Amino acid sequence: MVDIAIPPAERRRQKLRRVGLLGAVVLVLLVAAVLILRLAPAGPSVAKSSLWIATVKQGRFSVTVSAPGTLTPRRIRMVTAGAPGTIQEIRVEPGDPVQANSILAIVSNPGLEDQVTEARARLADAEASLVSQEAALDDHLLTLQGTLAQIGAEAQAARLKAQAEKGLLAEEVVGSLQYTRSRLVSESLAQEVRLTQKRIVDFKKNQTAQIHAQRARIDALRAALRNDEHELASLRIRAGLTGVVQSVAVKEGERLDLGSAIAEIADMHALKAKLEVPASEAAEIATGQPVELALDTGSGHHLSAVVTRVSPSVEGGTVTVDAEPKGTLPADARPNLALNGLILVTTLKDAVYVERPAYSASGKTMTLYRLVHGGSEATPVSVRFGMASSNAIQVLEGLKPGERVIISDTSGFSGAPRVRIRG
Repeated sequence: MVDIAIPPAERRRQKLRRVGLLGAVVLVLLVAAVLILRLAPAGPSVAKSSLWIATVKQGRFSVTVSAPGTLTPRRIRMVTAGAPGTIQEIRVEPGDPVQANSILAIVSNPGLEDQVTEARARLADAEASLVSQEAALDDHLLTLQGTLAQIGAEAQAARLKAQAEKGLLAEEVVGSLQYTRSRLVSESLAQEVRLTQKRIVDFKKNQTAQIHAQRARIDALRAALRNDEHELASLRIRAGLTGVVQSVAVKEGERLDLGSAIAEIADMHALKAKLEVPASEAAEIATGQPVELALDTGSGHHLSAVVTRVSPSVEGGTVTVDAEPKGTLPADARPNLALNGLILVTTLKDAVYVERPAYSASGKTMTLYRLVHGGSEATPVSVRFGMASSNAIQVLEGLKPGERVIISDTSGFSGAPRVRIRG
């Protein structure tokens, strides 16, 4: 078979024909893609100014918990009435500085004053009775001792007489009847001496018992007097603590019962922060963690503190955390002053994190809208979070550093596969 040569012009025409067909196919595909895009749902459109957009970051991440609170005194003393009476005078007002011995108020109680006078009289009478009793008992003891001395002398003389007559009895100088009589007298007097000695011993025991009983009565009366005098002194109500008067609970002329509240004193040099941490964020709070306290005074004062106590119970959805300030408190620090505490839970050296989206929570997974196409659109992405801070949260899955996401509330277009962003 003989090959037929194709002229060059024909080959060029065939090549151009193939290129034209290929271009037509590409054009058809482009048109089809445009039509498909136009037919696809456009999704909601939102203004960029209405969104809160954050960039995912990577690096050192401090896990903190923010909690409101107040400065409260570590030492508060509620001064109460030590005795019933009527308020005669009030000497302080809230805000006044006081010393422990400062008089806050004076209470009148005439009945208590009379009671002290009577108690003093009873004690004086008992003490005088003791002196009189001791003198009488000593006098009676001396009488017994004098009697003993006299009987003892008589017994001694009788004994000597009986001994002498016994020697003369053998020589028949003294009759047996006389000797017997002398011996019996000697024995009788000796017995009288022994009885008197026993009476003296018994009397001394009785004397000691009587004196002890009277002295015990005096001690009881003296204790009762001290108690009455203490109650009388308590009518001048003292602070009992160096600090500042926080409140006065009584008015002049008011009738008080025992234990009635008078005033509250706070030690201004011993204040602590009492923070109310949401129960959902309190699991990681522990004693020893550092805290930064921002006082609500407009002065911008910040205090360094440390967590000293975490309440074991939840009240009203919050857990109470106590923080002890370090160093000297500023002059504008006051009890019940509002503040905000930032508790540093831990620090992650290298973590992926983002500003905390609305409704996000530690350890949870939620859908966020990630910006695409240069920020003109946003599409949903599932994100798993790790540890949460007060204003940021760790990203474990779903986002990469540098990506931008909408962190404001997206409930208005939640579920949309695509969101157009205007502006």
